[in-house]
Amino acid sequence: MCRLRGGSARLWAEGPVLAPAIALGEVATTLMLESRKETVIAIQGVCFDLYSTLVHEKQENPFYRDVAAELNLNLNRWMPAYRECHREAMLGRISGMFERVRRSVEGVGYQRPPEQVAAAVHQSWPKFLASIDVDPQTEALLDRLRGRGLPLALVSNASDHSEEIFQRLGLPKYFDVTVFSFRVQCLKPNPEIYQIALDGLALAPGQCAFVGDGGDRELFGARRIGLTTILVDRQLKHTDSARADADIVANDLVEVGAAIEERSAQA
Repeated sequence: MCRLRGGSARLWAEGPVLAPAIALGEVATTLMLESRKETVIAIQGVCFDLYSTLVHEKQENPFYRDVAAELNLNLNRWMPAYRECHREAMLGRISGMFERVRRSVEGVGYQRPPEQVAAAVHQSWPKFLASIDVDPQTEALLDRLRGRGLPLALVSNASDHSEEIFQRLGLPKYFDVTVFSFRVQCLKPNPEIYQIALDGLALAPGQCAFVGDGGDRELFGARRIGLTTILVDRQLKHTDSARADADIVANDLVEVGAAIEERSAQA
């Protein structure tokens, strides 16, 4: 079961409570989009994934190389241990980048003083932040949807440093609800993490869409709870398998906006 850290889902709901309303209609999908539903429910809110959907991490993030050099680590030996901590960090069981680096360093048998680890992380942290960029189409899409009066939620499998990145990139202003897995202590595709966002938006699953790149089987979980699923085709390793759980496939965020506007027009 997901657990909220610091209170109820209302911690992340900053906008007005919207009364649920469902409208049914028939929509023919256009603009090079693939749709698997003949009868659709009007989209009245949208949940977004974060990484590889709205923002992207550069393929070569210098943070890891620099930390390994500063601590005299074998990068190829250390990185698998660092990655193994990923799930625990996203569940909030590992707090902060320092703790994740410290645990992974010790996990492969290195002994480094905590103050040395902390200094290495602190010194290289600006490079980590600089390695995350907003997709060029993100802000235009979010502005477009906000302009139509659609409430927006973020639902992200993420560790606590992602909240700092999210704020640094100026994205919180677009969202009525933000749900990070490290705060609620459960991960997509668990249906409960989507339900927390829906509760914050005061919408039923059938009134809302979920947009993501398909990682972590997020579209499977979203569709299972009843959300309309929109896959952003980023041509990643998991893209082909994610298509099976996509109601709509879009080539980019511009096409995402067109699909949502077409369906939200039925409200």
